[in-house]
Amino acid sequence: MKCDVVLPLYRPGRGWAEEITNAVTGLNRYFEDKDFELSFYITNDGAPLSCYPEEALEKIWEAARGRMYFLPYEKNQGKGYSLRYLCSAASGELLVYTDGDFPFGWISVAKALELLAEGADVVMGRRSTDYAESLSLSRKFLSSGTRALNRLVLGLPPEFLDTQAGLKAFNSRGKELFLRTTVKEFVFDTEFILMVWKKKLQLNVLDIHIRKGLKLSAMGWKVMLRELCSFIRIVWKIRICGDI
Repeated sequence: MKCDVVLPLYRPGRGWAEEITNAVTGLNRYFEDKDFELSFYITNDGAPLSCYPEEALEKIWEAARGRMYFLPYEKNQGKGYSLRYLCSAASGELLVYTDGDFPFGWISVAKALELLAEGADVVMGRRSTDYAESLSLSRKFLSSGTRALNRLVLGLPPEFLDTQAGLKAFNSRGKELFLRTTVKEFVFDTEFILMVWKKKLQLNVLDIHIRKGLKLSAMGWKVMLRELCSFIRIVWKIRICGDI
């Protein structure tokens, strides 16, 4: 079974290549005796290519046993665009995406792929309560605000409210829907999960835990306002116009 792990990157922090290399090594070892063949797709969302030294990419390529594809583009487009760009290039039967620093560890990626193999169309991560301890005030506001809007405005069930957890996985049915999302900003996740729920695909939840000691960057108020505007577009497109 061919599976693709998709990693969007933009100006990665120090030690990014080592983190990815360790995760790739762990995943390949985990699936060594199972019917899974992993490929890894990485993009650079418009940052200078100097952020990605050749020797760093070479180490990841070796850990991936030659199944690593680095697909950069020049202009910054946003995380939603990055993931659609990579997913459209990926060709595996199953696909999982997470952030390039593997904030929930590589084992969560493995578990998501196993849930797909057991019959789920889509798997969404659901963050544990310890996640809030690593957030800035602005990110806490965005996280709690998104959950409230998902419940009150979109009508999502309680188990599916954590749409912004940075880990999703899907089979070909889920991929078809994902590639029909349009939001470039962070709330593309919300757009996707709403579409999955409305289409009644088999959506499974995977409880995930943030890596110990990991601190997430702050999010500016301009970014949060932009995300709110994107959310309003989602409401108009899907909830009001019924365009899925």
